[in-house]
Amino acid sequence: MKKNRFPKISNEELNLDKIPNPEDESFDYEEPWIEFALTMNAYEVCGNSESAFETRDKVFKDPLNASLTELRCALFVLQRHHRWNSPYPVPGGDKRVVELLKLIRDKVKKGELE
Repeated sequence: MKKNRFPKISNEELNLDKIPNPEDESFDYEEPWIEFALTMNAYEVCGNSESAFETRDKVFKDPLNASLTELRCALFVLQRHHRWNSPYPVPGGDKRVVELLKLIRDKVKKGELE
């Protein structure tokens, strides 16, 4: 059995130290967000890949009203998209990653862990 390189982290286990901070000057764009995105499997959380894509679309249309779980699912699907369909963007190249990380950090800071 293959060991998961990126252990799952529940919303309740999240703290700001576990979430990459895109506002940090030393933020290394690629590796931290990829690793963090893979700490939740949106395909499992949403039930299947189609539902995960629908959740991503919903989040992109109205990110400010998305739950923490929805934001994390959108980040996961975005990571999978970059993995299979396009190269990873250069630092700051995909504003959606930065926006999702900021929103996720904000939810955790406020204790909105749903």
